[in-house]
Order: sequence, then C-alpha cells, then structure tokens
Amino acid sequence: MPYVEWGQKYLLGVEQFDLHHKHLVELLNSVHEMFIANQVECEKLKTVLTELVDYADYHFGLEESWMRQIEYPQYEEHVLQHKQFIFKLHDFNMLYRNDKAQLTIEIITFLKRWLLEHIRNADGAYGAFIHRKTGCSAVFAGEGID
Repeated sequence: MPYVEWGQKYLLGVEQFDLHHKHLVELLNSVHEMFIANQVECEKLKTVLTELVDYADYHFGLEESWMRQIEYPQYEEHVLQHKQFIFKLHDFNMLYRNDKAQLTIEIITFLKRWLLEHIRNADGAYGAFIHRKTGCSAVFAGEGID
C-alpha cells in the first residue's frame, strides 16, 4: 500500500498540474518505500531524492509562470511558500548526498505534510481562482485564459 494514496481530493481541475502533483506523490511514495525497506544508504534513493528536488523545481517554475499569466492575486505568497520549501529540500538533499544528514521518518513526514497541504490549500486556491476566471470546470495550464 502506498504511503500516500492519490485520489480525487488532490485534483485541482488543471490537468497539467494535477499530473505534476501525482508524479510528486509517486516520488514521495518511492522515497518512503526505500526507507521502509531500509535502503537509506543506496544510490537509488539518492537518485530518487534528487529527482524529487529537480521535479519540484520544474513544477514550481511552471506553476509560477502560469500564475503570473493568469494574474493570480496571491502570487507573491504562493511563490514564497515554494521558495521556502525548495530551500529546505535542496539543503537536505545536499547534506544527504554528502553523508552529513540521514533520512528519517520525520523528514518523510514533513515532505508528505507539506506537499499534501500545499496541494489542497494553496494550489486549491489558485485552482478555484482559475475556474472562476474562465468559467471552466477543468483547464490545461496555458489554455482558456483570455
């Protein structure tokens, strides 16, 4: 059973970002599976953690660009949340890759809590904003914005 079960409650109705969020959750599940299997010293875990960092960076960049395009009123606050999270994620990943930090259940729990709360609350707010702005129940990022 996965650490986080992906479901409807995490969908924004913005197809591109729903797919990104699902992939981030899958990466988190992989990290958790390796932790539970006691594979905390293996190169594969380092690779998955790096992919999680890189994908979060990629996703946040696209999301922020799109929020600017749609003139999202809470843009600055949202970007600050991204920057704070990515700083922590980069910092931990660098320490872990250099054997100066260990992966713990507390770190995995932090990642899970932050990601899911951010998707449901902060991202949910921009999802609701775009649906009100476009009158569409589902959109693809970059489309339906006039």
